Amino acid sequence: MDMEKVKRSIFFWTLAALFLVIAPAIIMRATGLNFDLNRGVFVHSGTLSLKVNPKNPTVYLDGELVKSGKINRINNSFNISGLIPRDYEIKITNEGFQSWSKKIDIHSGLSSEFWNIVLARNSYERTPYNLSDVNKFFISPKNRRLAYVKEAGSNLEVGILETRSNLVEKNFFLNGWKFIETEAEENIEWSPEEDYLSIPVKKVSAEDNEIYYFIINLKTEETSILNQLTGKNNLSKARWDPKDKDYLFFISEKTLYRANVKKASEIIAISEDVSAYELSYNAVYFSEQPNELIYKSELDGSGEKIQITNQFPLSPVLPIKKLIVYDETRIAFINQANELFIFNQGEHENYFKKIGDEIMSLQFSNDGKKLLFWTDYEASVYFLRDWMVQPNRSEDEIQNIIRYSEPIKNIQWFKDYEHIIFSDNKQLRMVEIDTRDRSNYVDITETQTPSFLIYNNAEEKLFFTDNIPNEKTNGIFSIIFLEPSNILGL
Repeated sequence: MDMEKVKRSIFFWTLAALFLVIAPAIIMRATGLNFDLNRGVFVHSGTLSLKVNPKNPTVYLDGELVKSGKINRINNSFNISGLIPRDYEIKITNEGFQSWSKKIDIHSGLSSEFWNIVLARNSYERTPYNLSDVNKFFISPKNRRLAYVKEAGSNLEVGILETRSNLVEKNFFLNGWKFIETEAEENIEWSPEEDYLSIPVKKVSAEDNEIYYFIINLKTEETSILNQLTGKNNLSKARWDPKDKDYLFFISEKTLYRANVKKASEIIAISEDVSAYELSYNAVYFSEQPNELIYKSELDGSGEKIQITNQFPLSPVLPIKKLIVYDETRIAFINQANELFIFNQGEHENYFKKIGDEIMSLQFSNDGKKLLFWTDYEASVYFLRDWMVQPNRSEDEIQNIIRYSEPIKNIQWFKDYEHIIFSDNKQLRMVEIDTRDRSNYVDITETQTPSFLIYNNAEEKLFFTDNIPNEKTNGIFSIIFLEPSNILGL
């Protein structure tokens, strides 16, 4: 055999050997198998899926940088495959942002998913608005204006600020009146088309606690007092009709009324012995004493009222002071003892029970699957429906998210309904409700004084009050809080 044939034979058998060694490894990798050096066996690998704001994060697993070649990107999500099933420490960073980290479990043949990771900047540029001495503000339904309140002695000023131009459109001065205290849970109310404001006030000089409602027509700038307009006393809970712009609802002497603010004679009683009510786009829901049964009626009061609930789940039955309705299958109540009850016709069972004590307020998520509720020191989430996005949660499950030794304020959902925004004294913060391993907290910004804040989902801006630099007075500021991305998430 000549030398050339020997070389060919060696080359052939070398390739054959390499094929026999490499091919099974390639096939196993393609089918999701990986060799676990610690256990000495082949195992089905797992995948880590992430969706992060802002884009282009840096990912570390167990302190080692995951190279871009190992990350598959689809829109704004990232997939890291071929991971040996075990525990990992993941850390996500981005220059100029606070980091996010968790201990995660990768399971054989499965994907561990984290779809709502939000990184906050180390610092934010503030937009100041041309206002001073502002106590509270209320964003309009169309999100481009806010109504603010300023008080100086016995003088009350209510103004309208156009947030994009940073110009004050209108001012209204209500001398001898003061804005109602926060504890009364009464706020300035915008009508749906922004034609009117209702402003809850009390007389500065009065010893009684009667609430009055100034009605301001923003088109004509005419003002009137709802109590005088309707001839009713002891008014509470004035709310605008969600459909008809000239109408609003209120309670007087336990009777629920609907009135036309342009025609004093056009007023109807919806129901008597009413303790609380709530409006949806198509109906008004209300609780009737003494049994606090919930009924539903047409907005204009026509037709027969429909009973929603039967016997209350706890005795003695205390009057309801706050009623929040997502739809007629999901209703939450806070009674005068600050006990929280949920009426939930779920997908698996029906529930009507007490779920909290010392509750200050509550808020449904936009899809009606979660209920955020809080005390002065804690915030929790009740799941009204199964939540099939990781981490999976079950219908009728409660998770405690926030627990502080100092009072927390301004609790509200963030726009993804997977985070909660709140303030802790002078620090504005956000926390995720994903409790796997631990919940990540982020510090958004710090204020000089305790702040009033509102997150505007439509504008993706956080509005808050703080001291104006070099002045001893409060103003309004905003920051853009959620890094912009285009329609594809790029």
